[in-house]
Amino acid sequence: MGSPKPINRAWWKESSVYQIWPASYKDSNDDGIGDIPGIISKLDYIKNIGVDIVWLCPSYKSPQVDMGYDIADYYSIADEYGTVADVEKLIQGCHQRGMKLLMDLVVNHTSDQHEWFKQSRSSKNNEFRDWYVWKPPRIDEQGNRHPPNNWVSHFQGSAWQFDELTGEYYLHLYATEQPDLNWEHPPVVKAVHDIMRFWLDKGCDGFRMDVINFISKDQAFPDAPIKNPHSEWQWGDKYYANGPRLHEYLQGVGKILKEYDAFSVGEMPFVKDEKEVLRAVQFDRNEINMIFNFEHVDIDHGQYDKFEPGSWKLTDLKEFFERWQKFMYANDGWNALYWENHDQPRCIDRFTNSKEEYRLVASKMLAIALALQSGTPFVYQGQELGMRNVPTTWGIEEYRDIDCLNHWNGVVKGKKFDTRAQAIALQEYQKKSRDNARTPVQWSDAPNGGFTGPNVKPWMSVNPDYVRVNAAAEVKDPNSTYHFWAAVLGLRKKYLDIFVYGDWVNVDRTSEKVFAYTRQYENQKALVLCNWTEKTLDWDASSNGIASVKEVLLNTYDSATEATQRFSDAYTMTSQEALPAHLDPTTYPRTHHDAAQNIHLTLTYTPLDPNTYLSQVSSPAAGANVFFLGTTRDTFEDRPVSQLSYTTYPLLSLKTLAAIAEDAVRKHQLLGVSIAHRLGVVPIGEASIAIAVSSGHRAAGWRAGEEVLEACKERAEIWKREEFVDGGMEWRANADRDGEGRLVGNPRMEES
Repeated sequence: MGSPKPINRAWWKESSVYQIWPASYKDSNDDGIGDIPGIISKLDYIKNIGVDIVWLCPSYKSPQVDMGYDIADYYSIADEYGTVADVEKLIQGCHQRGMKLLMDLVVNHTSDQHEWFKQSRSSKNNEFRDWYVWKPPRIDEQGNRHPPNNWVSHFQGSAWQFDELTGEYYLHLYATEQPDLNWEHPPVVKAVHDIMRFWLDKGCDGFRMDVINFISKDQAFPDAPIKNPHSEWQWGDKYYANGPRLHEYLQGVGKILKEYDAFSVGEMPFVKDEKEVLRAVQFDRNEINMIFNFEHVDIDHGQYDKFEPGSWKLTDLKEFFERWQKFMYANDGWNALYWENHDQPRCIDRFTNSKEEYRLVASKMLAIALALQSGTPFVYQGQELGMRNVPTTWGIEEYRDIDCLNHWNGVVKGKKFDTRAQAIALQEYQKKSRDNARTPVQWSDAPNGGFTGPNVKPWMSVNPDYVRVNAAAEVKDPNSTYHFWAAVLGLRKKYLDIFVYGDWVNVDRTSEKVFAYTRQYENQKALVLCNWTEKTLDWDASSNGIASVKEVLLNTYDSATEATQRFSDAYTMTSQEALPAHLDPTTYPRTHHDAAQNIHLTLTYTPLDPNTYLSQVSSPAAGANVFFLGTTRDTFEDRPVSQLSYTTYPLLSLKTLAAIAEDAVRKHQLLGVSIAHRLGVVPIGEASIAIAVSSGHRAAGWRAGEEVLEACKERAEIWKREEFVDGGMEWRANADRDGEGRLVGNPRMEES
């Protein structure tokens, strides 16, 4: 019998994530570059995949040397993507649909155009000098200048750049325009914490943390061992990956994340030691929820470089999964499950290399193989459509990735007339370049795949197969990869105990054709069986320990629509499943009371009592008590409404309501403010919001009451779902006006 050990359940374990690379997602203004308004326009499409979290790749102000991972201002949004207000709308749009928004936290390095670095490089005595890693040159016996050590940059060449102005080198593990921050300097740590709080306070639900295990470095900065005899520069990961103070820094980050109940996933290259990973992700250590492991996506790399030909076997892949599935389950850790992201090629090409005729079943098989394992599944944009790598006919002029272009420049520089070397390089780019994941999303068979206008040149060419593979066609096709992903994620939610919390056992371990595993929770057991070939296979279940199969829940040749219908109740909580705290009525009422300012705030699932809220603000010094009671009505724009329901994130909404009340007290010299909002289902005619203010004079009370109401509707993180008599349903902001702008509710004033 499986799973006898206690299990720590968590909402983020049960979630799935959809990753968005903004430049290539959807262009809303026909400038050839994707943007945040374009993302907002596709939120319903994303929601229908069945994911719970949207991960937005870096959209901060940036020179775009490394597509946004060179940040010039953490508090601003790049003009080409939109504004901070657009991000706030995106957050609200996700929350209205029951999804969360994850942002990228890139704090190992900044752009060289960040004001911190501009100040740092201006003088050795500048207060920002120690915000970055600066070292004097090494001088040889002949008086020649050399970098401080032999570390190689991830984007080719030395990891050190000499700066003429101050005569020192600065460290850049990536592009020369991406100087590394110095986390040994306490103001840097504080600045990172401030950035996190800024976005969390805006409603962001957590972070993906870029190369977060590079933030602590061996302060001796020694030379790296020589592993590649053909290069002057060597990998120094031994001295900068998982450095001596990493977990101290992660504890500080984790403390903030815990305060906001925020999601976290860390990108941690070069980490293969289980104990080191466990120190970061073990449930009770409160550092980060999970990490991205790189072993399975490095599987096709060459001996010295990813752009060298490499080879692998299915058993290599199975060994990787078995190792981490079993280790995390046994040690209360957690896996991040992914085939693709913005740094990896498309999984159909990398892991199956299937012919075009098998694209559909290959993409479905990969969905099942990944998402039903133990861990949080990540789906990268276009993966839900079965998008593939760039065409083999593309020349170097089509590529945009700095990693790829720097490598090409090195090949051409060193082997200018070696056409064979150049052909091999292009072959490897088509297999492994990051650009494979960065072609624009294919929305339709219109010119440019519907990504941008028909007469616009997109920032990167669209894969020409968009005429066959696009979202419009797949949404209409019940047998598509898009609908199959929805079925897989629905299956995972319906059988939560098995596919989220069950154990994992490798089956038919030595087969190079079949990837099979079982998931078991107590007496519930499921077999996942994947044919990794383009041929029909016979598989002997009994010889692999499978005595019988009671029911086939899902297979790649099913109509995905039929399968989805079978799991349509996947989102309905059963009596045995725990609701998230913010949706559990038994955790309410949630209140806030500021005695000094006589402010009372209430979030409750019970009917609102006007006398309670009026009595809270009453004062002998009051000349007026103004009270507003907002009630639910039976129509919206002439459409009959059957009922309304409200939901919120109480930590955020109480904080916002407190700020609204404090502003009103200060501006109008109020004697008291009470704001109460009802949650859950509110029947027609019953009150959803109550506002009471007490003031010395009625004019101030009237103005304050209306301003508090308007501010609540505009700012409070409370959303309502209108359910219509005709069966329709709409989520909308908690607006207080109808389609013609008329105020909704029953205001009354009491003057004393």
